[in-house]
Amino acid sequence: MKFVCLAVVIYGVAIGQNPTAKVTFDVVSIKPGPPGTMMELIRSGAIQYRVGDTRADMGSITLSELIYTAYRMPWDVVGPPWLKDQQFDIHATFPAGATKEQFPEMLQSMLADRFRLVIHREQRVLPVDAMTVAKDGPKFRKSAAEDSVQCNGGFHKTCKKVTMEELARLLSVDPARMPFRASIPGVLDRPVADMTGLKGEYDFFLDYGVVGGGRGVDPTGKEIVTAFDAVKALGLKLEPTKHAFEVIVIDHIEKVPTENQP
Repeated sequence: MKFVCLAVVIYGVAIGQNPTAKVTFDVVSIKPGPPGTMMELIRSGAIQYRVGDTRADMGSITLSELIYTAYRMPWDVVGPPWLKDQQFDIHATFPAGATKEQFPEMLQSMLADRFRLVIHREQRVLPVDAMTVAKDGPKFRKSAAEDSVQCNGGFHKTCKKVTMEELARLLSVDPARMPFRASIPGVLDRPVADMTGLKGEYDFFLDYGVVGGGRGVDPTGKEIVTAFDAVKALGLKLEPTKHAFEVIVIDHIEKVPTENQP
């Protein structure tokens, strides 16, 4: 039995497991994903993540990604390397009456049934980057009521109706291995915790990219700034600290899922 700690900020009942009223996929197929490097899988189109109204199709998705999505974790899984290395192709149909908003709950059921996932929760102090308001205050505006939620544009994003909590989640995610946030460049190697105290939804331009202190260029040749510079441009700042969170601890998980049923 291996113990794997998964850092997670709890979002209400989103991560709850209710054994008396669980929603499960009607049909689900799990097969090993194709071999290849990350770039080879991206170029071949093997990596995919589509959740519609009646089904979900995921290609070359890892267990860490599945757990992230099922429990709506704000950052990547901390655990043994195989959680990130074991890739699967998963095709699932929803039961009658289910909605895509229940997709995380269905994933929880699948992980318990097919990978024998067992978890518990506890408090742990974790290293994070605290996102706070800089001395001169925030440099973005509150969203208008007619705005629609979006955060599009690859390495140079136009974001609307985004909360500070969501911004912290975006900065925490590695897009190369996280289809749930596949279009978002991962720029930090530790979680970002929203400590701005700012409530509500905001519009802003987010220009960011590479890990660490270096810079790079995107596929168009435009410079990608660091997360620290990008956050500074918004009138915010990131500072390393430690913070207590309720975390999910994996008590048991199987490396290989149970067989598909005909």
